[in-house]
Parts: sequence; structure tokens; C-alpha cells
Amino acid sequence: MSHTHTNHVISIIVAALTVGVLLLAGCEPPLREPLGPDIKLLKGKPDIAAAVSAINAHRELVKPIRAGGNCLIEWFDDDGKKHKENPAIQLRLVPPDHLYFSGDILGGEAIRFGTNVEEFWFRIKPKEVSSFWWGKRALARACGGQGQLGPESLLEALGVVEVDETWTLSSRPGYDILTLKDSAGLPIKRIEVDWRDYLVRKIEHFDGSGETSVVVNMSKYNDGAGELAGIVVPTRIAIVYLNMPNGGLLTDMTLRDLKPFRPSEAQMKGKLFTRPDTKGFQNIYELDKDCKFTKQEN
Repeated sequence: MSHTHTNHVISIIVAALTVGVLLLAGCEPPLREPLGPDIKLLKGKPDIAAAVSAINAHRELVKPIRAGGNCLIEWFDDDGKKHKENPAIQLRLVPPDHLYFSGDILGGEAIRFGTNVEEFWFRIKPKEVSSFWWGKRALARACGGQGQLGPESLLEALGVVEVDETWTLSSRPGYDILTLKDSAGLPIKRIEVDWRDYLVRKIEHFDGSGETSVVVNMSKYNDGAGELAGIVVPTRIAIVYLNMPNGGLLTDMTLRDLKPFRPSEAQMKGKLFTRPDTKGFQNIYELDKDCKFTKQEN
């Protein structure tokens, strides 16, 4: 496929996925009719210190959880053809660093991603993709928005969001907007927080040119009652990755049967949170020091 045709396909993919993440994520309009006081009576935090304090306080409440559910996955092949899968999923979270996510179709694994303290991994098995991405988390953090393909976005969506007072604070009706910028003033990451409950509804990552690379939408937070007393997480999460070799990948997940997770020492040290083998995958990519996923030899 020619370079010109590839760029054209990627442009179409970016546009389609940007719209798709809003439709498929089941996200509410910018601000639905509030329960209680009129929106004109609501307001955000007065300064960045107060916003950071509120977000960090919520992060401290995130505890180990397990969940099932389902996940729509959409991606494009080299010719711009769209593919879909809808696997049943399993999720395990032990904040702040340990994540396991897998999706199975007819008993076979279609997608898996995860993190531990040192590494992250993301693999898709359908033959149209058959790809495995991995890297060091310290390098991914240093890369900012340029190296964000992977599970870090899901960790953030589940409440493991880190902000500090180097971010800037702005707002639009109904939302506080926190933005992290680089030395040139370009955005690295942006977070939108709902005034009503001060829960994060949207996270955007940007590449080195200030263009959007990842969009995460969260909705339908659980009520934090019963077994999950005090633990509030979104049960609908849509993540669109734009900086993929073939243009884009959308994962739109619905979580069900949320329960506290009490992992054993063996589970913490075993396969659940260990990077799996790359054997059998056609395309293997490792995040390099230039913040690019470089294809490795099988």
C-alpha cells in the first residue's frame, strides 16, 4: 500500500474512531440534566491545589477489585478494513501498579493486557492483527503521550490518576479541565472532571506534536455501596488508541459483577501479573528510547 494511500486511510480511521468513541462508549451529553440544584448553582474547584487534592483523595479510595463483563474491540488492517470482536472479559486490579485484563471468544483468548511495577504489555490474537506490544513503564511515563499504547490508560480510567500542581486548571460549564503541558506549552495530558461528583469523565493523551493520541471516556460509575463500600469506579470505559501501526484501535468495555479482590501472594507473584510469552505472535513491538514501538524479530 502506498505511503499516500496509507496516510489517507489513517486520516479516515482517526476521524471514525474519534466519533466512534463518543457513540460506542455510551457517554452522556456534555452535561445531562443534573439531579438536584440547577447547573448554574454548581461550580468547580477554586484553584489547582483544590482540584489536585480532590482527585488524589479519590485515588486513595481505589482498592483491589475484580470484575467480568464484555468488550467491543474494533481495529483496522493494512488495507483500512474494519474488524470487530466482542469477547467476554475478566479484570483484576491491585492499585497502583498491578492490572490484568483478558478477553476470550469461544474459549480462546482474543486480547490481553496488563501491568506490574516494571512492565506493561498489550496483545491481540486475531490473525488479522496477531500483535504484541510491550515496554518498561518508566520509559512509557518519560515518553508522556507518545508511548501511551497499553494498559496505563485503563489504570487511569479505574481511578489511578496522578496529578500535581504543575498542571493548569480551566473549566467549561459542568467540568473542570486539568492540563499537563510540556516546556513548549503543548499539551501532554488533559483530564475532565464532573462538577457534580468530581469524578473523572474523560482523559486525553497527546503526542509530541500536541495531537491527540489516546482518548478515554468513563461513565456509569457504580454507587460505592455494599461489598464495594467507598470504592467508586466506572462500569463503562471506552479507550481509543490513535497511534497504531495501521491507524487506530477502539476498546469499549462494560464491567459487571464488581467485587473486592483479595489476591494471594502466589497470585501477586504468578502469571496473573507477569508479562506473558510472545511465542506465536506475528508482530512483536517494544517501546524504544525514542518513544516509538519498534518491531522485533520473532
